[in-house]
Amino acid sequence: MKLPRPYSLQSKFLIGLIMTSVAIGGLLLAGFSYHMRQVLEREVEDKAAMVLAQVDSVQQYVRQILRPRMYDVLDDTFIIEAMSSSFITRNIMDGVAEHSPTRHLYRRVAIGARNPKFEANRRERDLVDYFRAHPDKKVWQGFTDIDGIEHFVMARPVVFAKSCLHCHGKAEDAPEQVLALYGDRGFGHTENSIGGVDSVGLPVSASVAHMQDTIMSYLAVFAIAALIYLGATNIIFKRIVANNVRLLTASFRRNFSDDKGVELVRELEKGDEIGQMISGIEKLGDYLYETREQLQRYTNDLEVMVEERTEKLAEQAEARSADVHLFVRLLAGSSRSGSRHELWEATLPHIVKRFGLERAVYVCTFYSRRHYSWPHSDVPPALPDNWVRLLTDSIPHIEEDRAFIPVESSVGNAEGLLCLYHKPGHVFAEQDAEVLQALGRQLGIAADNIMALDSIIRNNANMHAIFEGITEPLLLVDESGNPVVVNEAARRLGLDLSDGVVQDGNIISLLCANVSGDNDCDISKSLNLNEVISREVSLPNGRSFALSIYPVAESGGARSSQAAVYVHETTQQKRMLAHMTQAEKLATVGKLASGLAHEINNPLGVILCYAKLLKKGLPEGQSGDDIDIIVKHTRQAQTVLKNLLSFARPKVDNDGTVSLPEIIDSLVKVFRVQAENQHATLSAEAVGEIPPVPVDNQALEHIMANLIINALDAVPGENGRVDIRTAYDELAEEVVVTVCDNGPGIAEKDHKFIFDPFYTTKEVNKGSGLGLSIVFGFMSDLGGSVMADNQKTGGARFILRFPMVRTEEI
Repeated sequence: MKLPRPYSLQSKFLIGLIMTSVAIGGLLLAGFSYHMRQVLEREVEDKAAMVLAQVDSVQQYVRQILRPRMYDVLDDTFIIEAMSSSFITRNIMDGVAEHSPTRHLYRRVAIGARNPKFEANRRERDLVDYFRAHPDKKVWQGFTDIDGIEHFVMARPVVFAKSCLHCHGKAEDAPEQVLALYGDRGFGHTENSIGGVDSVGLPVSASVAHMQDTIMSYLAVFAIAALIYLGATNIIFKRIVANNVRLLTASFRRNFSDDKGVELVRELEKGDEIGQMISGIEKLGDYLYETREQLQRYTNDLEVMVEERTEKLAEQAEARSADVHLFVRLLAGSSRSGSRHELWEATLPHIVKRFGLERAVYVCTFYSRRHYSWPHSDVPPALPDNWVRLLTDSIPHIEEDRAFIPVESSVGNAEGLLCLYHKPGHVFAEQDAEVLQALGRQLGIAADNIMALDSIIRNNANMHAIFEGITEPLLLVDESGNPVVVNEAARRLGLDLSDGVVQDGNIISLLCANVSGDNDCDISKSLNLNEVISREVSLPNGRSFALSIYPVAESGGARSSQAAVYVHETTQQKRMLAHMTQAEKLATVGKLASGLAHEINNPLGVILCYAKLLKKGLPEGQSGDDIDIIVKHTRQAQTVLKNLLSFARPKVDNDGTVSLPEIIDSLVKVFRVQAENQHATLSAEAVGEIPPVPVDNQALEHIMANLIINALDAVPGENGRVDIRTAYDELAEEVVVTVCDNGPGIAEKDHKFIFDPFYTTKEVNKGSGLGLSIVFGFMSDLGGSVMADNQKTGGARFILRFPMVRTEEI
């Protein structure tokens, strides 16, 4: 590696970095050492405090629990192993120290100790003197050398409390066991006197050595990081600063190639690169001053040339600006034009104005040979002899005072000539040739666009008329089912299904929302498979629709992204089919019921007659009650047969008319008592004027009675409600009667069977299952209809439609 010169800019920068790194490293080392020392002190201080806390805990236990308990058990007997807090504490702490990884030293000593083994040494005597001199001090701590090992020592004074004087006060008051064991040593202490110290010593030599090793490791890491930083910074500085400065100084060397310049360069190389650059700039300034004098002379000569060139450029710029304005006006005129005639009427005046022409004419050469002129003139222009070649080869022909420009939408597709004539004394410039050729192409494109737009408008109008002329709903939708285009029938259906909310014809969301988990009516499936799919949709309100989905083919065989959806309502068809099916069921069951009724009714009459005769001939008693049961069930069977006959035989007809509201009001009065007993409300309402209808009185009473009874059976025991509403449908010319209740409604599984004979949801012996079948039969005979569904708010709803004209009268 090539080392930089000692006086170079790079060397100075590197030396500065090294000195800065050493200073930072020294500060970090001092701060880290101080921090580690503080951490060590806090750690050993906490450990020493923990040991002393353990000592306090043992002594408190002995004094407050163990010793009083021993006195209670042994009277005045003193056992030193169980009652001396000092003895127990020393033994326990010696055992803890022996097994502790810290290897701490615990000393509880005194001056004139009872046991010579625990007599205070010189260091400990100094601590006792310290606490006696400073009675307010509770703890002393610091570092000291013990047996050649540095320890952290925490000591506290041993103060003789009143309870301690029993063993440490007067000898005559001490227990005999203490006197026998130690003699008269350790007595003579007074209350609150300081006679010794508790101290804990923690060795810190190993921790200090570990701390020093850690500091040296961090110092080594810092040194390596500093070396890497210095190397990287040196490389970056060399590439970004030093090399670029050398390039500048090298440039100065190249510019001073004479003897004087070489000598000057050698003097500059004795300093660093910045000095070289400053000196070079000063020399360059002298050189620029001399050069400026020469340039001034050239400037005076160039001013005249620049003025002339500026005038020419101004003229060209003005011409180009006029060309731009011309094309803008042409585009505006073509966008407002609806035919070729309007196009040329809008554009030719601007062309004449731009070029200062006398006349401009467009000639349709391939079609009608018509021409459009400005100013207006009926005289066609004279075409050049080679006009056919000009059109076929798309070549503009420009003379001095006239020009013939092919009007083409693309090369080789010309359809006419634009003939331009200058005023006398004026000629076309050379630069006008390109502008005129572009002008002809732009006009040709505009003419083609007008033709294409006109064709599109006509086709669109035809398609719109066909689309809107379809009476069934038709939509063009995207793959999510959102409408792109809809016809008027789809918009009407959307308004009908949404009660006027959906106005954009988006009926897909109304037909398929939450239907079997499908929200797009299989549109995405049809597009993915590229197949026509037909499906049926049934709405909760009873209406049904057939949908046919046709994917719209994309160019290039790409996957279809749109589909045409044709919607056909099948509600009336399904209702008619259901009505026919129900009628066939009723007819079949009616024939069977009629035969059974006649065959069974006669035996029942005989049974009833003989039962009455038997009852008359028997005395009062149990036999008479049995006969009553036979009579009761015989009459019940006859009632069922009567309903069967009413269901099977032709209904009573009436040529007259009745007022539905009057008949319904009379029935409501009859059943209101039953409703009040059930705590239910029965009401009838007639909306507007209701015309009379051709209905048999008995048949109408039978119909309404069956529906009212069923409704009262369905409503809850409290707050039940049955509402009857009569209205006139002018559009259908029918009187509509609606019977609603607030019961549980009709279960989905029962809906298609409710008009079947003998089908009932009531409990056994509470319904024969013929009521709604008879209602259906009566309404069919009258030419009307009956429908059943559930209300949105809950409860069943029956809708009766009575025609104004009987079916047999049509």
